[in-house]
Amino acid sequence: MKLKKMFWGIVTCTFLLLLVTGCAEEKMEEKPEEKPKGNCTVVECIKKIEVDNTKEEINEIIGFEGETSEYSGEVTWKLDSKNWITLKPSGDNQILQATIDKETLKDENVTLPSHSELKEMLNKGVTYEELVEKIGAEGTLDSKTSSSKGYVWTDKNGQRLGATINNKSGKCTVASYR
Repeated sequence: MKLKKMFWGIVTCTFLLLLVTGCAEEKMEEKPEEKPKGNCTVVECIKKIEVDNTKEEINEIIGFEGETSEYSGEVTWKLDSKNWITLKPSGDNQILQATIDKETLKDENVTLPSHSELKEMLNKGVTYEELVEKIGAEGTLDSKTSSSKGYVWTDKNGQRLGATINNKSGKCTVASYR
């Protein structure tokens, strides 16, 4: 019995020593920094690509071949684990969609309008330029179709506003918080 108490005493002391010295903490495995693939960042690439570009032309712009989904026919260029561009077939048109890491878009200069302000602006037919003036910063282009462009603004807290601007009228047709 004495031997058992002595054993548990040693185990307890060793455990406490490890805790106090920090040796009992699990070491977090450090992930190596991910190096983006391609000729440009996701934000730069989406600006360079036109909606009527072919898959081959986009491969050349981005710098590597995109992966085609056998199911949907969509082509995706993964620049890294958090940023990619997708070309979506949509009848006679195509949709270009950039998925952009929200953390890289946070902007202290962005002040998003309230829901009621946004609704009022949409009812009056707000333009992209008017949105930029109200928000205090340019939007980040994140989508293109033959008839519109989509922009996103992200404030310092990560709240996002997405807006679709009609190419012909220059007016915002859809806006939503994400």
